[in-house]
Amino acid sequence: MIAFRSDGVEEWSYVRLAAEITRAARALRACGVGPGHRIALWAPNGPDWVVAYFAIVCSGATAVPVDHQSTPQSAAAALVHATPKLLLTTRAHSTELRAAGDSATPECILFDSPGSDGWRALCGVVTATELPVLHAAEVASLLFTSGTTGTPKAVPLTHANLAGNTRELLAARLIGPHDRVLLPLPLHHTYPFTAGLLTVLASGATVILPAGVSGPEISRAAAEAGATALLAVPRLCTALWDSVLAAVRARGRAATTVFGLLLATSIAVRRVTGLHIGRWLFRAVHARLGPSLTLIGCGGAKLAADLTWKLEGLGFTVLTGYGLTETSPVLTFNSRRHSRLGSEGRALPGVELRIAAVPGHSEGEIQAHGPSVFGGYWNNDTANAAAFTADGWFQTGDLGRIDADGYLYVVGRNKELIVLPDGKKLFPETVEKLYTGSPLLREIAIFEHDGVLTALIVPNEQAVLERGALREAALLREELEDIAARLAPYQRLGAYRITRTPLPRTQLGKLKRHLLPALFAEADLPPATTTALVTNTADRELLDSPRPRAVWQWLEQRYPARPLTLDTSPQLDLKIDSLEWVTLTIEIERRFGVVLTGEALSRILTLRDLLREIAAAPPTPARVTTPPTAFVPPGPLLRALGAALYVLLRLTMRVAWRVEVAGTDELPERGPLLITPNHCSYLDPPALAAALPWRQLRRTYWAGWVGVMHTDPLRRLLSRAAQVFPIDPDRDLAGAVRTAQELLRRGYSVVWFPEGRRSPNGELQAFQAGVSVLLQDGAATAMPTAIRGTFAAWPKHERWPKLRPLSVQFGAPLTFRAPHDQDVETVRCSLEQAVRELLTKTKKPATSRTDNT
Repeated sequence: MIAFRSDGVEEWSYVRLAAEITRAARALRACGVGPGHRIALWAPNGPDWVVAYFAIVCSGATAVPVDHQSTPQSAAAALVHATPKLLLTTRAHSTELRAAGDSATPECILFDSPGSDGWRALCGVVTATELPVLHAAEVASLLFTSGTTGTPKAVPLTHANLAGNTRELLAARLIGPHDRVLLPLPLHHTYPFTAGLLTVLASGATVILPAGVSGPEISRAAAEAGATALLAVPRLCTALWDSVLAAVRARGRAATTVFGLLLATSIAVRRVTGLHIGRWLFRAVHARLGPSLTLIGCGGAKLAADLTWKLEGLGFTVLTGYGLTETSPVLTFNSRRHSRLGSEGRALPGVELRIAAVPGHSEGEIQAHGPSVFGGYWNNDTANAAAFTADGWFQTGDLGRIDADGYLYVVGRNKELIVLPDGKKLFPETVEKLYTGSPLLREIAIFEHDGVLTALIVPNEQAVLERGALREAALLREELEDIAARLAPYQRLGAYRITRTPLPRTQLGKLKRHLLPALFAEADLPPATTTALVTNTADRELLDSPRPRAVWQWLEQRYPARPLTLDTSPQLDLKIDSLEWVTLTIEIERRFGVVLTGEALSRILTLRDLLREIAAAPPTPARVTTPPTAFVPPGPLLRALGAALYVLLRLTMRVAWRVEVAGTDELPERGPLLITPNHCSYLDPPALAAALPWRQLRRTYWAGWVGVMHTDPLRRLLSRAAQVFPIDPDRDLAGAVRTAQELLRRGYSVVWFPEGRRSPNGELQAFQAGVSVLLQDGAATAMPTAIRGTFAAWPKHERWPKLRPLSVQFGAPLTFRAPHDQDVETVRCSLEQAVRELLTKTKKPATSRTDNT
């Protein structure tokens, strides 16, 4: 055994391990521990934990492992249920129990105490006390289920249960004496205990215990100890893949493209021939993760098939299985010789599985029988009555099927199945995987609430920062809507809330779903007023600085209804949208002489970030009252290029898409226009360009999203020729608004898509408030415009357009003459309603005109 610590590495031979276990077991016997007693073990992974566990069972007692990360209340509840004679733990846990006021705490022996109450002192007493003979039917471990759906239950596993499971795993020859198995998972759980400790030690291989569960700690242990295998859970596999992908993306777009092509090739070769060419193609990846690491065993939850193939493509052998605490735990697994990715493998020898029909389900319940199946829950007759069939088979509660070759496929847990009011049924994990494909979502938990499919979401703040934090809430909403547009209606979210706190999970990564409704209710509540404002020296120094302190006092006055902390999110907690950022930054500049650029705003996720940007901002520069040079009217050469582009574009749209135009008689002869069409497709701008009279088109500028129109030098050149100025709503909406305002003041017309993005479903989306700012001072006339047919011709998620007839209809112009006589919301709603009415009206006959090319 190789154990890593923060201060070094400790190696244990089998001889030393056996001697320490024997000495500790005799010491426990000398303390009166023996058959019929239960000894609790509440401590982190390490050599002491391993020695203590085997010493307990060798003394004839039953070991009661408790989750090291349990709260004092949860640990106390487990101890009350198990009634142990002794508790082997750490000083910190002992203090926590006393602070929790648990009067039933047993006598504690501390692993980290040098005194007489310490584990070392106990084991240091040499005694010749005889150890009892162990019997197969005696209980070796009393384990607690993970409690993902409610109160954990105590599961007694006998020596026969654990030995039988270990024996069958050994027979599969997954590892041999020369292997070194990295075990970062908590040993209180039966999966890492049986598959990662008992099986590895019984095979004569080496167990590697990392110093912790962080990525660097696991990587260090894998590299320095020469790990050949890793025992993992799906979340660890996901983290491994994400670290590889992040390293590749950091090297640029070209490297990412090449990586994708090589991975696809490796997966294809693996599927067809079974060869692992990924170990050769991705040598650098293996060198970083551990050059000897070839095998990944994954359990504890279902590993997504696509992730399995990605890891296989990288050159790893990935073996998955299925089981429960109650089955010691492995029931099925994919072996090296017989593996079917996407399944959970075949049943272990001696294990019998059957699928029992469940009314209303196409799949049935998985039921198990065999030597590794437990005999019943500890002191829980009610649970036992529901756990077994009349003929003695254990009812797992999971739904699945077995194919003709004996491979098991698990589809979900029966208790977690969501049944919606219309009768539609779904498993939350299935829908969660559809949403977590988005880089903006770090975690999502789906459940039913008041008859509606509901979600609690944790954003990926790094991905949000890369897109620009200015519109965090809007980005997340739009992302969810885009995903929903590709899903069946019953899989779409009816409600969601955002939290920045990680979702509650067991140490093996399973969601504690019974906690979700309460967390959902709390997600929209303001933080407690007792939350400390300053938690470290850096925060104190920040708030002691003159400008940040003044801004903080002003923010407290501006948002009096919500207690503010430095971790408060302006976007998520204070509901500051992109328009309010514009007004907020203008007021900060006026009050405090600080100019926050679009780039600075894109880095703000918390009020702490805002104060840091204010502290770092340079003195106020002279006000810029004209658009940037790149967006002034183009010169003669670019104008000629633009004219040629528009002629070609108008001809193409008229011939190929047969654009029909109505309402041109509504277009004013003079004055700046703010043209506000609906937006469903990339075809909208060319369709509108084909519809505008030439005299109007020549004096029209277009707001174009930077993600399409300004991504490279050629596109920037063509955009300049076509009079397209950039708009980046995620980073610098204020800059685009100022540019559009200046163009309107100079008498030009501007095309501005008020929805801010293409509609994901073809329906008109709510207009963004930015358009109201352009109309509030009465400098321009609004021109509501309806574009039809573009969603059918080229919807958002299609790669190529189809040839479908299109139409453009201009409505009656709207003016807002009196400066500031209507608030932003009134202007926005008036304009949105005008476009909505246009879209629902029957199309007018095309208006003839002589100025079209």
